[in-house]
Amino acid sequence: MARMARSYNVRSWLMCDDVRIENSGKYLLIGAYSGTMKVRRPLPVTLPMLAFWIQLELQKLDYGDYELKLLDPHGKQAAHFRGLARFARADEPAVLVCLTGPLTLSSYGTYRIEFGMGGAPFTLGTFAVRASEQADPYKAAESMYPAQPGFLRHH
Repeated sequence: MARMARSYNVRSWLMCDDVRIENSGKYLLIGAYSGTMKVRRPLPVTLPMLAFWIQLELQKLDYGDYELKLLDPHGKQAAHFRGLARFARADEPAVLVCLTGPLTLSSYGTYRIEFGMGGAPFTLGTFAVRASEQADPYKAAESMYPAQPGFLRHH
């Protein structure tokens, strides 16, 4: 049986600690992850919140529901999001924000994110959970991004 083409396209997505929306409508993405989540304490670790910001190109306004699943390295569901997928415009990119928390990470390894709107979820992407190799993340950042003279990096 041939697979039906989706009537939307995921332009980009990002995982972060929190997403806020300013009065101007701009998104403020806080604590963005680059594909690897490095934890400084031994597992299990509980995150107060985890957010997914998903930018979409649409061909219609109403997709019914969306679903996002976060699966741990053993394939066990760590988080599940479900909500309405109805949009105001199809002629410009749309954004879905999925927030969860608290969320306990109990395994190191590769986590999988599955996403779907109006149909079965597909693999959106993956991210790794690793033990931090740096005791002091500020020193690591300072070696990669040295402070300009007159500017202090530590807050």
